[in-house]
Amino acid sequence: MSQELLFPKGHVYLIGAGIVGRAILRAHVQARVSTWIIDRSAEIVHAAIDELEIDELAIDDQWQIGPPKQWSDDCWGIHLQHGDDQQPKSRSMVIESIVEKLNVKREFYSQAESRFGHDAVLCSNTSNLRISAIAESLDDASRFAGMHFFMPVDQRPATEIVRGKETSPSTINACCEHAQRIQKTPLVVADGPGFIVNRMLSPYLNEALLLLCRGTTAAQIERAAHAYGMPMSPLELADYIGLRTMFDAGRVFWQAFPDRLSASPMLAGMIKRKRFGRAVGAGLYDYPDGKRSIELSAETTEIATKYARHEQEFEDSDVVDLLSIPMWIEAALAWRDGVTDQATDFDLAMQGGLGYDRNRSWIDFYDALGSDRMLAAITRWSPMTAAMNSPQELQEALRTQTPSQTLQHFS
Repeated sequence: MSQELLFPKGHVYLIGAGIVGRAILRAHVQARVSTWIIDRSAEIVHAAIDELEIDELAIDDQWQIGPPKQWSDDCWGIHLQHGDDQQPKSRSMVIESIVEKLNVKREFYSQAESRFGHDAVLCSNTSNLRISAIAESLDDASRFAGMHFFMPVDQRPATEIVRGKETSPSTINACCEHAQRIQKTPLVVADGPGFIVNRMLSPYLNEALLLLCRGTTAAQIERAAHAYGMPMSPLELADYIGLRTMFDAGRVFWQAFPDRLSASPMLAGMIKRKRFGRAVGAGLYDYPDGKRSIELSAETTEIATKYARHEQEFEDSDVVDLLSIPMWIEAALAWRDGVTDQATDFDLAMQGGLGYDRNRSWIDFYDALGSDRMLAAITRWSPMTAAMNSPQELQEALRTQTPSQTLQHFS
């Protein structure tokens, strides 16, 4: 892309037509929002459109697909325009979902202001990088925010809107309006490691892998996840997210909170075997014809055995505690850190971002567990796993209050 290049104003631009970019494109098409899909090659852009033509585009004859447009040697785009959404808006909305590398994103945004116009709203779908760190490449960081979609995008009704240090209220409002336009509920949070959802999710996924290496079966982990209120096993969720993405998110979490994550060595072993997840048909599970295998893959079992440590028998209730309580600890600490100032955001994060049971409150789940059980689990399991580490003052508060009271009053 050249520095002089200008894109037409008032459009929606999705930058990156990889796995996540295509899922975001599908959300726009399902909401009948006209958009451009842009990537570095015509082949990648055509592949994204071909996927849609099989499904959404084939059943709605009001879509017009423009011819491929080449802006430069490494910039191709196709415009999808719906008959009910023809008028350009006053400001362009740019949503980037390119590779999760800080230098690459900074390079993109260093040129984005001139390419898309100085009134465009610029959004990154990053799940791992600090918004304020990416924004350092911008002359005007007030119009930059995070817009983090959750996988699988078509099954997750929330979108995390991340406010950087310099993000303006008008930018946040524009992001929220766009999220609602594509039928997503905006979850506005402050910038920080993992924001809300990944901050809570990282220890949950990592703990599942550690449990595998300690002798817990995949079936028991799945039972515990369902009892907790999650729609699928954390092992299957890891495959949906992608094990490389999980690795990157876990590294961000560990770097920020090294005393609260005992990183599973198994994850690096999976990546070395190129078992990246559902998108390539090979992760913790196999995915013949796109369907999850009943059992873990043979390679996964082999890797878990290789890294087996301190094997023991766990009751299902133990596994529930080891998966769920670290998420509550992170929620309490995120509240203390000011990532959000509304306790209801945790329910939205879990239900809208991770598919938690919409018929019950995530916060109320812990009141049903009870403070005594949670304190006993923290005492019992913290010597074994860093995810159960919690500040002494948090434990003291839990001794005299319910879990929901403790979470909301902890500071």
